[in-house]
Amino acid sequence: MMVNISTSDPADVSIALKSADLDDQQLDDTTRLLRTELLELDVERVVDARGQVAPEGTRGVGAELVGQLIVGMGPGLVALRQLLETVRSWRTQHHQVEISVRIGEDLIELTDASPETERQLVDAFIRRHASE
Repeated sequence: MMVNISTSDPADVSIALKSADLDDQQLDDTTRLLRTELLELDVERVVDARGQVAPEGTRGVGAELVGQLIVGMGPGLVALRQLLETVRSWRTQHHQVEISVRIGEDLIELTDASPETERQLVDAFIRRHASE
């Protein structure tokens, strides 16, 4: 499924952090650091996924969502590029954390790739969302 964020519709971008080196509390603290940085961008909101309403038929949203954020973005590829470049840059300071970014069914994972490879992945992800 291709999500077109170049229209006037806002998009929700899911960001998930994981790390074998961090326990749940450390991962939660690290996620809060990223959230603080993302709030400085021109985004509508950045919320902890645990703050979302639990899907119908489930008992709640909890520990399985530690390390997950939902970023509400306005339209435009500039905003998406800014978000992804911020995440990529932030990860260089927190290299023990793997980050995945999802829009609809489209996913990009930033793990142990070189900075150049990560830049190429980000560019390709953005290009996919530039077309309708």
